[in-house]
Amino acid sequence: MAKISNVFGTTFSGRIGKKMIASSWKGHEYIRTYVKPHNPNTRNQRRARGRFAAAVEEWQGFSGVQQEFYDRIAERMSGFNLFISRYVKAVRDGEEPETPVEMRWKTAGGGLIEDGDLIVMAGKREVFRVGLGEGRAEVALTQSDSPYFFVLKNGMAREEVLEIRDLAKAGVPKVLESRKLGIKLVAY
Repeated sequence: MAKISNVFGTTFSGRIGKKMIASSWKGHEYIRTYVKPHNPNTRNQRRARGRFAAAVEEWQGFSGVQQEFYDRIAERMSGFNLFISRYVKAVRDGEEPETPVEMRWKTAGGGLIEDGDLIVMAGKREVFRVGLGEGRAEVALTQSDSPYFFVLKNGMAREEVLEIRDLAKAGVPKVLESRKLGIKLVAY
């Protein structure tokens, strides 16, 4: 807060009575007229605030991998901002907001694949790359960002094992397998 002194040595900071504010901008102190902040409490404004609050609450209930999905697909904004904008638009348009579907697999037999990866592509963009060194993989995807291509990689070799165009119809794939690479993942 700015501190302004007058010629008599009196220092002002913040609100001065009911009509003035001592403030600063880019290092320059000044006094300005107090203006009551505009806070519309219209029905539409309350509705918009409610949608936003519901979106934030939904985001806070997401798992780490669901939030990570939005972080990975967001461009020029955070994953949080992307989700909030999609959620608010869906509710405003009378649609159901989209929640990322979580998918989990473990290696068949529980073995670890040190040089193995599960790669999920949305078009030409890599959405997830999960190392199979722990013997499991977890991703989250949304219908609106499909189609998805699932690729298994072992060392330098890779193979596309699945394409999902409609996530709502396909659901969580039970098995992802590449016999060529010796990798089999089963849903759990």
